[in-house]
Amino acid sequence: MVTFYIVRHGQTLLNYLNRAQGWADSPLTDMGKQTALDLGSKLKKIDFYNTYTSDMSRAVQTAELILSANERNALPILEDTRLREWCLGNMEAEDNAIFTNNIADWLGSTFSLEELNERLPDVATAIYKHDTTGMAEPFFNITSRLESFFTEIAQIKYTKMDSCNVLIVTHAFSIKTLFYLFAPEQLSKLGKIKNATISKLKFNGNSFSLEVDVQL
Repeated sequence: MVTFYIVRHGQTLLNYLNRAQGWADSPLTDMGKQTALDLGSKLKKIDFYNTYTSDMSRAVQTAELILSANERNALPILEDTRLREWCLGNMEAEDNAIFTNNIADWLGSTFSLEELNERLPDVATAIYKHDTTGMAEPFFNITSRLESFFTEIAQIKYTKMDSCNVLIVTHAFSIKTLFYLFAPEQLSKLGKIKNATISKLKFNGNSFSLEVDVQL
């Protein structure tokens, strides 16, 4: 069994300012640092074989703090661009209220967070079609890069050992995309992916199973 402990990074400056954050990066706040340390203490009993993060500094910094509190400072952090957040194009660092209103206008309806999660492909497509920077990705590109990462790592680890724990630090929309891929029936119940919360993805050699907001 390969078990991925998938963490959303700690609170950042842009999170604190209530700004949308995709490929735009910002440092962790003091609260973000502390929650990462607290999470590391809770994970102290987990023996991680590898740690992977996106190449965003907020994800790397969160992993560093988790491992320092986990007393595994020597474990290397492997950055992988496939774990990046969605690119929000010209809405990077936009006020979250404006971001949400734009999405609603583009989709032609107002909706709750639960409905937004259920329409995840439509949200990504709307961002892509209305982006003027040329940087936003089609939803297929996002799902492909995330699925290829987890399938590749899971199969490598599964063939090498009977049991393996892997720490992943990534981002909110990326985690929602994993639910779209591996547990779509849970999307409507997903709500908001909070900073420094854990989802657990397991691979048994044949299939993946996923659970949200794991309590340690």
